[in-house]
Amino acid sequence: MSYPLAVPPLAQARFRPEFIWDNRDVFLSGVQLTVFIAVIAFALAIVLGLAVALLRMSKSRLITPIMAAYINIFRAIPLLVFVLFVYYGIAIQFELTISAIQAGILALTLQYSAWLGEIFRGGIQAVSDGQRQAAMSVGMSRPQVFFRVVLPQATRIVIPPMGNMFIGMIKDSSLVYIIGVPELLRVSNLLANSTFRYFEVYLATVLMYLILTTVVYFGVKYLEKRYALVDVLTTKVRSPFARRRSGQLLRLQEEVKAGRGAKSPVEP
Repeated sequence: MSYPLAVPPLAQARFRPEFIWDNRDVFLSGVQLTVFIAVIAFALAIVLGLAVALLRMSKSRLITPIMAAYINIFRAIPLLVFVLFVYYGIAIQFELTISAIQAGILALTLQYSAWLGEIFRGGIQAVSDGQRQAAMSVGMSRPQVFFRVVLPQATRIVIPPMGNMFIGMIKDSSLVYIIGVPELLRVSNLLANSTFRYFEVYLATVLMYLILTTVVYFGVKYLEKRYALVDVLTTKVRSPFARRRSGQLLRLQEEVKAGRGAKSPVEP
């Protein structure tokens, strides 16, 4: 007895690039939700990760091991398993009214905050103690030292790993499809299963993720160059801020030289 084929025999015999353009609204809707989830989850992870890093560096014998356990636990759990646990485990067990999008953002935030916490801790500890001591010697309080001296320098250090983490966030946001979030991968699966144009659909999906991660990559490279340490007196600078700073330092240097030249030699 013969059974009908589930897929038409010649459904994908010919590549149809126009199929991608005809269904652009479907792909763009998925991209919008993917970007939304990644941006919101990453922003929350930055705030939580910074708090985790500061608590991890505290001198409390109670808080420090708790933060260390937090980091180790959330870094050890596979993200896909954690997404399922948050949505189907925690929400059902504690009778929480939480949507699939909220569950996905929560899972991404908690796990990435553990990674970012270690990145921030490394960046903060990379700032030498001499910077802190010099700032406190001129009368700055501890919060002023942190926000005006330590944090700006640590931010410059953590830009590259943070960029890598955001690229990972964009890619890992595809895992929330498992709980029904209509992001890019979810809508692509539905479109492919309904039209049998698997090659065109997943080709478009790959290109969308490639475009998103490439944009982030060049954005991070720009930030690296923008906030890189350069000697504005000897290096050709391009940004308006660096040019103004270079001009101010050159004028100050000339004033110092002129002031020294104006001094009369000390008579014996």
